[in-house]
Amino acid sequence: MLVIAKDYPRIHMKKHLMRLSFILLFAVASLTGFSQIFKGEAIVGMNVSQVDGDETYGYHKAGFQGGVGVVAPIYKNWSLSLETLYSQKGSKLKPQFYDSLDGSYHLKLDYAVVPFMIQYTDKENVSAGVGVSWGRLVNVDEFKNGYRVDSVTLTSGVFDRDDWSAFGDVRVRVYKNLILNMRYEHSIDKIATRTVIDSQGGAPNERDFYNVLWSFRLIYMINEKRTDRSEPKRAPINE
Repeated sequence: MLVIAKDYPRIHMKKHLMRLSFILLFAVASLTGFSQIFKGEAIVGMNVSQVDGDETYGYHKAGFQGGVGVVAPIYKNWSLSLETLYSQKGSKLKPQFYDSLDGSYHLKLDYAVVPFMIQYTDKENVSAGVGVSWGRLVNVDEFKNGYRVDSVTLTSGVFDRDDWSAFGDVRVRVYKNLILNMRYEHSIDKIATRTVIDSQGGAPNERDFYNVLWSFRLIYMINEKRTDRSEPKRAPINE
């Protein structure tokens, strides 16, 4: 009963967030259906990430991010977007000593991610947005001192299978339908609670873990109807 009581707030929050995500997904689908205007996105890029709480400071873990998305205009310069991505997160610490226990650490967390965002676009060239995403852990590997930690697996329960995150997003058009994108993302809820050795005092501490990452991506817009600013305006015809 104590375990159930301890985990109840997290379970309760997840239920509310799942309901919200389904409502937002329905909203995007409805708007797309009514307007019959939507833009597709082909997305490819990289993450630089760390895990808050694991005592390996710095964005040293590089990973792939890629997938597809859809954008639905809602009002003037405002739009909603929904993406489906494969995203590699985690943390990394290079060897600290020249012996068999070299102090290195490498955590690989691979997710299938569904981000939802509302964004504002200025003059079709610069966009800014905020959103939430749900990620499902599909692979996990942990290495300490160069050796795999066999007790950490996808089904061991060490890491939560769900990762709810909030993010901010900035986009700049670089050429026609090609857009350069930067995104900052931080877990809303913890992804694990683990005992780690304090890097300052050397004492063991129980810490909550959170994914933190920067993503740098290229987005190619599909079915995008842009204003042709190079075409001269025609004078009205007098009848």
